[in-house]
Amino acid sequence: MLPKTHILFGAIFSLLLFSLFPNFIGLTGAIIIFLSSVLIDFDHYMYYIYKKKNLNLRRSYLWFLNSKKEIISMKEEEREKYKFSLLIFHGIECWILLLFLLFINRVFLFILIGILVHMTLDFIELYQNKVPFYIKFSQVYTHIK
Repeated sequence: MLPKTHILFGAIFSLLLFSLFPNFIGLTGAIIIFLSSVLIDFDHYMYYIYKKKNLNLRRSYLWFLNSKKEIISMKEEEREKYKFSLLIFHGIECWILLLFLLFINRVFLFILIGILVHMTLDFIELYQNKVPFYIKFSQVYTHIK
């Protein structure tokens, strides 16, 4: 999904949770949920810097848009041979770490909620475009594949 979609849905979901559970979530928790639902995509930018040795955020955004169009236009058998980006925050490996960390501090629960909002939108998009879910479910599996 595009950043504007993540911003919109992240804001709506954060405000909804804050209005339903104001004492538990609090304003700080709502802000953390919103920010984590959007900033999870920082791993896209880190991957771009690694691959292209370039810090230009706009070029990074355009590069990923073009990659996305390329993947969507591929036939299913071509996608099986495609080398997908490794996005460290988009995998279950990161989410498991956050699960353990939430026992240390409640802030990690809010981060995990924000990431789940983000990933739900990403999985919807993958399903719509008939792209395999594993690319954003397990980064270890994506690397092996």
